[in-house]
Amino acid sequence: SSFFLTVSMLIVLGGIGFPILVNLKNALFYYIHYGFAKLVRKQTPMRIPHLAQLNTKIAVTATIALIVVGTLAIAISEWNGAFAGMSVGEKLSQSIFNAVSPRTAGFNSVNLSNFALPTLVFYIILMWIGGASQSTAGGIKVNTIGVAFASFMSVVRGQKSVTMFNREITDHSVKRAYATIFGSIMAIVFCFVALMILEPKIPPFELFFETISALGTVGSSLGVTPLLGVTSKIIVAVIMFVGRVGII
Repeated sequence: SSFFLTVSMLIVLGGIGFPILVNLKNALFYYIHYGFAKLVRKQTPMRIPHLAQLNTKIAVTATIALIVVGTLAIAISEWNGAFAGMSVGEKLSQSIFNAVSPRTAGFNSVNLSNFALPTLVFYIILMWIGGASQSTAGGIKVNTIGVAFASFMSVVRGQKSVTMFNREITDHSVKRAYATIFGSIMAIVFCFVALMILEPKIPPFELFFETISALGTVGSSLGVTPLLGVTSKIIVAVIMFVGRVGII
């Protein structure tokens, strides 16, 4: 269990983005200094506004939300399924690991073929979203999903501007988020349809899983990669390149 939790932590750190880690470090050191000055020196240092950048808040919040929701969804779906026979601690560590891994790493602690269909669907969603921008992760990025969700909520509430954490998000960022989502959907459709035409003997769901995994540069598979023909492998390689470089 400790091994899987340690690897999960490393995956999260690699997928959250180095500028965000630096910003979190600066914020942490500032609050330690602030608390020390107030408690020991009896001084009140000047507060720094917006010490934690908006991008940091969006990425961290979205990452935590995906880990929590993903862990709960996988645990509920596989508690008596793929995780049957394990202790409670092992089931929880496996759930956390498999909620973190599809967003960037592609490690498998359990044969993916043993997972139930709802778990694999959720796995696909996590692979599509990926990690944060400026990180080692692939996917359309949690920042993109966060901005798109904020835009959706602003429309629902009838607001003219898009805000998150009491700060306004520029129209350029909103348009870029929607363009990234649309571009990824177009790439997925093209690759998926091409693979279905070229590989009629392989189940469509397994080809779809392969497509999302390639675009998200995850590396997970339901075992169909060796079965792909030369042209199909070239398409998958191209979509992996697109996913790594970025749609935009």
